[in-house]
Amino acid sequence: MSSGQRPGSQHGKGTVVKRFAILISGFLVAGILAHAQVQVGDNVSLRGGGLFTVGYNGAYGDLMQSTHGLVLGMDGNVSGSYYDPNFLNFNITPYYNQSHANSNYQSLTNSSGVAANVNLFNGSHYPGSVSYRYDYNSTGTFGLPGSPDFTTVGRGQGFAINWGIMLPDKPTFSVGYSHGSGNGTLYGTDESTESSNGTLTLRSSYNWEGFNLNAFYDHLNQHSKFPVFLGGDVSTSDSHGNDFGFGGSHSLPWNGQFYANYTRTSFTTDYSNGVQGQATNSNYTTDVETGGVNFHPTERVSLFANESFVHNLSGYFTQNLVNNGVIPPPLDFGAGSHSYTVGGGAGYRFTTNLSGTAQATYYNQSYLGNSYTGTYVSGTVNYNRRLWNTLTFSASVVDSSNGQGNNALGFMGTANAFRHFAGWELSGSFSYAQNVQSVLITYTTSYFNYNANLHRRFARHIQWTAAFNGSHSGLTNASGTTNHSESYATTLAYKRISANAMYVNASGNSVLTNGGLVPVPPVPGEIPSNLVIFSGSSYGGGISVEPLRRLTFSGTFSRSLSNTLSNSIESRNNTELFNLQMRYRIRRIGVQAGFTRFDQGISASGLAPGSVNSFYAGISRWFDFF
Repeated sequence: MSSGQRPGSQHGKGTVVKRFAILISGFLVAGILAHAQVQVGDNVSLRGGGLFTVGYNGAYGDLMQSTHGLVLGMDGNVSGSYYDPNFLNFNITPYYNQSHANSNYQSLTNSSGVAANVNLFNGSHYPGSVSYRYDYNSTGTFGLPGSPDFTTVGRGQGFAINWGIMLPDKPTFSVGYSHGSGNGTLYGTDESTESSNGTLTLRSSYNWEGFNLNAFYDHLNQHSKFPVFLGGDVSTSDSHGNDFGFGGSHSLPWNGQFYANYTRTSFTTDYSNGVQGQATNSNYTTDVETGGVNFHPTERVSLFANESFVHNLSGYFTQNLVNNGVIPPPLDFGAGSHSYTVGGGAGYRFTTNLSGTAQATYYNQSYLGNSYTGTYVSGTVNYNRRLWNTLTFSASVVDSSNGQGNNALGFMGTANAFRHFAGWELSGSFSYAQNVQSVLITYTTSYFNYNANLHRRFARHIQWTAAFNGSHSGLTNASGTTNHSESYATTLAYKRISANAMYVNASGNSVLTNGGLVPVPPVPGEIPSNLVIFSGSSYGGGISVEPLRRLTFSGTFSRSLSNTLSNSIESRNNTELFNLQMRYRIRRIGVQAGFTRFDQGISASGLAPGSVNSFYAGISRWFDFF
């Protein structure tokens, strides 16, 4: 560079162009030379290839320093086997600088990583597998019910190993261990989320003298850190627990079967809610036993009886939340809480399309310092033949008594519709329940769910589709336990042009976890201290045009607006994503260009909304190496 020459002058720009041309030339020549066979020994079979990209990329915004320059990327795949594919086979997929701008990856940032797995002794009595994954600088999501999730950027890794023993006429046995960890920072804030977990699983089954026996054991360790912005301060939880169980079944006369199962769960959680200055420790051990018989003496008649016993309802409800990904503060239904139920019923098929069921159940429960006994009787009718060539339905009536002088009448109904008329295709369903018995006899639930789909194929390759879904649920006599959501979507396509649009709104109760807000099913008793009330809506759409074969232009836009309230801290949140892309493919060579703008703001963070803009133009080429 001559004296006084500044970067960005014509000479500097020419250098960049020359480097870009050299890279492209080498890129194309490598494609001619790379298609070769590689043999490693007599027993190794290898196959590998990759999609390599080179292009010019630039990015700027409030959340990052402005950058631009040449970017190399790769999305590879190497697979193979040793001796025989059933003896050992493997697959490795490394990737480097991959994003939705230059590949099918949906990351907003240039992410890199690798995933690998090895399978051993497939088809033998001792199969096993090992897998590993690592992702760096990858954008992810932080869940928000009913709306596009908040966007995060971070890293994560995971490891898993599984092995089994499958000897004929002997008990089977399998063992698995997995460990994963990750962390991320939410765009538009300085808040982070992190988690790690380890799981050990043991399984066994055996068929002995007509008995189908099974047993299991699980151990879980989990650490989570929740972001500040929705709760006012950092919340963390450290949990570990074990569960084991066994069960069996055996066939009986009259085409019948007997079954029995037992599970014991022990779990410990240390939970810290920073905004309230609370540190709690919960320990619970829960026993669950179930059993039953069923018979089919004739094609029309069925009989059944069942019973169940739950010791420690506090742990039972907590475990159900844990299974849904929530680590809640302790739920307390009182010392000695339990539930025992026993019941039975019969079913009868009147015709091919008409059937009915009658059932009676007895309850004996103790919780929240009170004991209850009661019964409920229900009857159900199902009709499967289409009425007016459109409708099928089922309906149930439930009469319940809780032993305290309180009686309730409940109802459940479901209707399904499907109809062709004048070129239209209509399908949908509606289900409704009122005063339906929950696990606890003094609480009933109510809900209604609905969906509809409409499709029309017009002349000259025109198709239109519309869809609508909704749900509403909660405890009948408990305020503040309702969740509600609705969604609308439509698509219109004509030859090589297609467009779509959508709208979603949701509201209800959730609990903050390391993965975001998780909707909480209606739970009786005290409201959890980390409850987050949410409401939000989102809308968006997209269009895709293919003016020439293998040439595609596309654009998408989405926006999410939400409000959250937790511990008297209100947050108004906004997320927007706009994307334009062009793709053209000639044999194994692809040309792509794109622009993305991303904005995210969370008022409770105390920071101004942040934005990121990026653009990309480049080419890609698939190589078969061996």
